[in-house]
Amino acid sequence: MNYNKLKLLVLRVLSEKSSADSLAVAQALAAYGVSLDMHAIRMALMRYYKQGLLWRERKLGAYTYGLSERGLRRLRWLESTVQDHAES
Repeated sequence: MNYNKLKLLVLRVLSEKSSADSLAVAQALAAYGVSLDMHAIRMALMRYYKQGLLWRERKLGAYTYGLSERGLRRLRWLESTVQDHAES
């Protein structure tokens, strides 16, 4: 899967929810037709958190993620580039 496509989908999922754990993100991605193993999803979430695109907090031994302001700006940019390519 294209790196930016996964980022776009993860950010989109988290923009639709106030917060979600990795299992909820995996289930939402499956609704988009994306099937990844949990390790890949957790690594992507950690990577986006380190990039400042997500916030996270630990609840009951698991991380819950949400979209940061920077992540929202990146989501808008990614969606605009997808639209630009679709119009070309």
